[in-house]
Amino acid sequence: MNDTDLVTVATFPDAAEADLARERLALEGVVAFVLDDQGDVVMPFMIASTGGIRLQVAPADAECAQEILG
Repeated sequence: MNDTDLVTVATFPDAAEADLARERLALEGVVAFVLDDQGDVVMPFMIASTGGIRLQVAPADAECAQEILG
């Protein structure tokens, strides 16, 4: 599976928040991936201009993930 097979269910201003959300989904059995989190360390000022750090899941899990993250 690559990132074109995934859908974004949430965006976050920093990697810590994105990781917490990913872990929350994992506890519910939803596999999620955090994308663009490297920029948070290298160039944190760029995160806002790129739309934030993306949390992505498989299309079949998108609705469930959004309900969990509520």
